[in-house]
Amino acid sequence: MELLEVLDENGELTGDILDKNKIHKEGKYHKEVALVLLNNKGEILLQKRASTKEIEPNKWSWHGGHVIAGETNIEAIIRETKEELGITLSEDQIKLLAELKRDKLPNRQFTTAYYSKCDLNMNDFSIQMEELSEIRWFNFSEFKDMVYSNHPDMMFQNNENTNKIINALEAIIKIY
Repeated sequence: MELLEVLDENGELTGDILDKNKIHKEGKYHKEVALVLLNNKGEILLQKRASTKEIEPNKWSWHGGHVIAGETNIEAIIRETKEELGITLSEDQIKLLAELKRDKLPNRQFTTAYYSKCDLNMNDFSIQMEELSEIRWFNFSEFKDMVYSNHPDMMFQNNENTNKIINALEAIIKIY
């Protein structure tokens, strides 16, 4: 059982803690974290969600997940990255990218998105097969094309939240 803190429509804690499945079933807001890994070639690492996932199976996405009750956002993204990719990031490697609100049932959440520089090879990762089926470095232009064309294999579609992430990433990629 994964216990999550319930948020109100403004992202404030309500004091309620519920199981993830109940939160999704009842359409309650909760916290999630996301991480975009960037390499020195301007590519981003995406993961393909496992076919057994309830929400968006077999779709490419970035890394992340729920913030468990009592956990900070940073603790959650470090935990999720270790679980999903088998790598351990330190707090100083993780930088704020954007804060987002998703108001679409069944998964209404406030997401804190981060980014980190990562120049690991594919064999340096150890993926969690229960959560994802594969990972791949995507050229940033290819990623954007898939989003803007609403590619059926892409979890993120052309919308305000995804555009906010893409715009923030474009500014960061120019720095590298």
